[in-house]
Amino acid sequence: MKKILIILILFGFTSISKAEVTYLEILKDPTDLRLNLQYAKEQEALGEFKSVIATLERLTALYPANLDLKLYLLSVAVKTDSTEKVLRLIDEIRQSDEITDDVKKRVAQVFDDINKKKIDDEKADARKQARKIVEDVEKQTERSTGLLSKFTFYQDIGYKTALHSNVGNVSATATQLSGGVAVAMNGVQGDNIETYNTLTGVIYQINDTSNLSLSLGTSSSEQNKGTTDENDTNSFSTSYSKFSEKNSFTTSYSFTDTNTRRAADTYANNLSFNNTYSLTNNHRFNGGLTFTTNKGDQNPSNLTRRASNTWSQGYSVGYDLLMGEGAQHKLSVKYSFTDTHAIANYNAFDNHTYSASYTENTPWGNFTYSYSKSDKQYDERDSFVSSLLTREEESQSHTVSMNGSIGQIMRSMPVIELPEWIINQLNTLTYNMSWAETNNEGRLLQHNYDKETFTFGLTKRIYY
Repeated sequence: MKKILIILILFGFTSISKAEVTYLEILKDPTDLRLNLQYAKEQEALGEFKSVIATLERLTALYPANLDLKLYLLSVAVKTDSTEKVLRLIDEIRQSDEITDDVKKRVAQVFDDINKKKIDDEKADARKQARKIVEDVEKQTERSTGLLSKFTFYQDIGYKTALHSNVGNVSATATQLSGGVAVAMNGVQGDNIETYNTLTGVIYQINDTSNLSLSLGTSSSEQNKGTTDENDTNSFSTSYSKFSEKNSFTTSYSFTDTNTRRAADTYANNLSFNNTYSLTNNHRFNGGLTFTTNKGDQNPSNLTRRASNTWSQGYSVGYDLLMGEGAQHKLSVKYSFTDTHAIANYNAFDNHTYSASYTENTPWGNFTYSYSKSDKQYDERDSFVSSLLTREEESQSHTVSMNGSIGQIMRSMPVIELPEWIINQLNTLTYNMSWAETNNEGRLLQHNYDKETFTFGLTKRIYY
């Protein structure tokens, strides 16, 4: 595991070129284009046309039928003397049903002129004609909100494997307290869990500053040695987002039905409100409120499950410092508090969590290192465990992660040339890998343990 940590750190810090800083946000929410287009326009104003073209090509790959995005990309391509891109875009635009026959004829003529003429002066004249066509078509076509249609439908298909050094959280001494007496603690330690999932979603663009999303998902997890983490899960989620020049607000609700195969089912509800305010381009403040419930399906095989039913409320506050060209580097700090209540008070607790992270946007994806410390104090003693000690825990975690798209990786390696249609497919094939080390210390024997976890996942998104 230590070797994995070193590899991931080197992978993140050996970046030698500027990253595509908005790519992951496009994948997570393709209707949230405000930041992406703002970034493209800012880079265009600075003369960084390579960054502008990279951003717009990603968008046109996600929305190949969108004429507005192609027009914007064409207008940049003619400024940079990118003849091949101009030819390709003009060929695509002239096939669109959104422009008139007269404009199509002019587009076709410009296409022929650029394609046939070899003299630089004549090509320059042809590009001027292309630029004039862009201006005319932009006047003729009505702009949809955010350069997108109202609805975006998508399907996610994913796979994840997780390798655990101590999946059962077996204590360092392999003992636990029971009725105040130390007894042997059995359980699986080294193990791996594989999860297959699919999710169907739709995003509705209300206007150019807000959207609404809905999704339904299901997943199945299989454990190699043990059985406690094997489950089938169904989920529903919805969120509403509102953006302004400096502020971003999101409220979301989710419901999860976890069918643990050898234990009681669990039903979880989560409602959250989150807000981010950009004081300047480099300083952001964020905060949020959360409300959750967890209810177990008590039955003859799980007679004490109801005692673990909980409901909680909490809040968080944080600060982000963005640095470098295009916000390539980000430092974040965050504090969160959760007050959890339970049917049985020995399952109720207060949790204070402090975290800090560093993120770098590299040509291959987002590299992140994060550290978090959590302090839990439980309300009452559990006499079945110990009548003298009240449960308290302190947990520290170090996490190194890398995530992005396979298309992003391929574009960063110019020696490998793939057809454009393959690159377009790889743009929506995302990867995520991480290594985490957790040290948990508690007043009760069974809560003193260490563990490491390595995860790797792939997700393919298909748009309809």
